[in-house]
Amino acid sequence: MLHLNLLGAQIFIERSKARNQKAFWNNYELIIWKKDSSGYTRKDGMFLKEWGTAEKISVDNKGIWKLPKKYVKYFK
Repeated sequence: MLHLNLLGAQIFIERSKARNQKAFWNNYELIIWKKDSSGYTRKDGMFLKEWGTAEKISVDNKGIWKLPKKYVKYFK
């Protein structure tokens, strides 16, 4: 797990911009959206000009967002 504070989460949002992926804020939730046409029928589906799936990462009571290790590549 990656443990990010507010600055680290903001850096992740800026560095993770890609054609098939987008990260953004929804209040204090970090949303990672990935283009996927099956998002239309999935529970975690979200429409942003086209269908995709959204992974929601909430802040804990210490102000830390815990990202899975698969996102480490954005900090190298």
